[in-house]
Amino acid sequence: MDYLCTSKNITLRMNKLSKYIVFVFIAVSWYSCKTTQEPGEGDLVLSGQMRNAADTMLLFEELTPSELVPIDTIYIDSDGNFTYNKNIDDAGFYRITANPANFITLSAEPGEHIKITADIEDMPSTYEVSGSPGSYLIWELNREKNRGMSMADSLRVLYREYRGTPEFPEKREELRAAYRNIKDQQREFVMNVIDNNPNLLASVLALYQYFENHMLLKEKEHFEYFEKLSKSLCDVYPSNKHVIDLKKRVHDHKREEEQRLINDRNLAVGNLAPEIVLPDPEGNPLALSSLRGNVVLIDFWAAWCPPCRTANIKLGELYEKFQDRGFEIYGVSLDRTRDQWLNAIEKDNITWHQVSDLRFMNSPVVNLYNFSEIPHTVLIDREGKIIARNFSADELEDLLQANL
Repeated sequence: MDYLCTSKNITLRMNKLSKYIVFVFIAVSWYSCKTTQEPGEGDLVLSGQMRNAADTMLLFEELTPSELVPIDTIYIDSDGNFTYNKNIDDAGFYRITANPANFITLSAEPGEHIKITADIEDMPSTYEVSGSPGSYLIWELNREKNRGMSMADSLRVLYREYRGTPEFPEKREELRAAYRNIKDQQREFVMNVIDNNPNLLASVLALYQYFENHMLLKEKEHFEYFEKLSKSLCDVYPSNKHVIDLKKRVHDHKREEEQRLINDRNLAVGNLAPEIVLPDPEGNPLALSSLRGNVVLIDFWAAWCPPCRTANIKLGELYEKFQDRGFEIYGVSLDRTRDQWLNAIEKDNITWHQVSDLRFMNSPVVNLYNFSEIPHTVLIDREGKIIARNFSADELEDLLQANL
C-alpha cells in the first residue's frame, strides 16, 4: 500500500498534480449543473464546517492499495458548511483535499455519517472528526504522530544550541537517546492501536505508519502484527481490496522468508558457494567459479556505501599481502550506475576482480546470498566451498592466515 512519496517519484507526483488541477477545474464547471440528492440507504454522508473556507471547493479522493483516485468535489457554502453523500459498497480509505499537501484521511464504512470540522488553512493539524470509529482512529494516529514530531523538533533546537560547546559530545548522546525513546514510544503506540482494534480497517494504516523518515513497523521485524491483523480483518472484510492486498503481502513475505531459510541452509559453512556470473567493467561475463584454485573473498559493496569504501583500504592491503599465496577477491558492486561504480574503482585503487549488474539492492545476488546490508562478505576455499560469512575486513586477515 503505497501512501508515501520518494525522490524517485517526483516526476510522477508532478504529473498527478497536473491531473489534480485539471480535475478540479472540470469539477468546478460541472458542479453548478449538479443537483443535490438525498442520501440513500447505506450511503456515506460527510458534513461539517470548514473555517476560512467560504465558497470554496474540496476534492474527494479514494486511496486504493495502489493509487489515489479523484472521485468528486465537495462544495463549501458561504458560511463554511458542507454536506456531501456518496454511495459506497465497502469500507475504504478516502481523503478530503484542499491541495496535495493539505488533506484529511478518513476510513469510511457504508452508512456512516461522518462529521468534520477544520481550518482549511491547515486541515491535518486542526481537524476534528466524529461518527466514524475508523476515521477517529486515524485522527488518534495523526495526533500521536504530531506529538512525537513536536518533541523531536524540540530536541533539534537543543542540538543546535549545544553544538560547538564543550558539553556537546555528552549532550549529543543524550539527545540521540531521547530521540530513540520518542521513536520507541511511537512504535509502541501503533502496536497498541493494532492490538486494541483488530477488526477496524483503519488499523491497516497503523501498520504503515511512518515517524519522520522511519517506518515504525517492518515486516521483517514485526511480522506478527501484519499477520494477525490480516487474519482478523479477513474475517470481517473478506472481499475488501485493502484486506486482500494485506493478505497478499503477508503471503509474499512468508514465501520470501521460506526462500531465505532455504538460501541460508545452502550457505552453510562447507557448502559450495552459489555461482555468480556478472559483467566485469568491460562488459565481459566473469564467473565466480573461474577463480577456483584460489581462496576467494566475495565482497558485496557499492560506491554509495561509506563503510564499504573504508573497507576497500584494508582489502587493498590484504590483497597485496596475500595475492601471491593464492588469494583473490571477487567484488560484486550493488551500484545504480556504471559511472558511480567505475569512479569508485579508480578512486579506491581497486585492482581485484569486479562485476556488477547495476541493479542496486534488486540484484538477484542479494537474495541468492541472503543479505540486506552491505558490506557483506563470504570467504570460499580453493574448491569453492564456504569458509565463513559476514565478517569484517580486520577479521579477514586471521581467516586468510588460517586458510592459505
